[in-house]
Amino acid sequence: MIEYVKICGLKEFEHVDLCAQNGANAVGFVYNVPTSPRNLKKDEIKKLLQKIENKLITVIVFKPSSVEEIDATMNNIPASLYQVHPDFDLNDLKSLSLYKRKKIILALKINQLNKNYIIDVINSYSDQVFSFLLDNSEGEGCFMDLDLVREALKRSPGAKIILAGGINEFNVESLANSLNPFGVDASSSLESEKGVKSITKIKAFLNVINKIKNRSE
Repeated sequence: MIEYVKICGLKEFEHVDLCAQNGANAVGFVYNVPTSPRNLKKDEIKKLLQKIENKLITVIVFKPSSVEEIDATMNNIPASLYQVHPDFDLNDLKSLSLYKRKKIILALKINQLNKNYIIDVINSYSDQVFSFLLDNSEGEGCFMDLDLVREALKRSPGAKIILAGGINEFNVESLANSLNPFGVDASSSLESEKGVKSITKIKAFLNVINKIKNRSE
């Protein structure tokens, strides 16, 4: 059963509340990624976080160039988890305390050339971080390579893997049935235009998620 359902790239509290009321258990905020239409400033994120009840998992999504940047972000923006799209040597993560590493969702891009390395990373860090996100899309709506994802899941038993990239109301049920991931993460597929979330699409997506959960109970 899917345990983690995140709607990412939120900018309005109305949409955060909508996610909470309709069954999502995590919400994501893009930070310090100026090229993203979903990017928010630190003060904007803090204002949103102050309004959110503890029942929701709050996730800061960013692309740090160093472990020091992760540490600073954790210290300056208090959230449940930090989704890290790394631009540094992953071995540097060991300089963070285990407590802080356990707050990290490590986002990884997987392809045919690097799959063995990525699977090794997942197995090496599975007890060091909160979970892993397999995402080649990064908010562009590109669908994942299901064969690669299936292989990664098979070769990393016990690892908590979240899937992202082109997931929507029309394909999430088949993904859940065939892959049984720990979680799913949707962003651009739930927008009426780039960076603008659609209430209708969020509701439709979460309605399917709730049906999946109800059938598995």
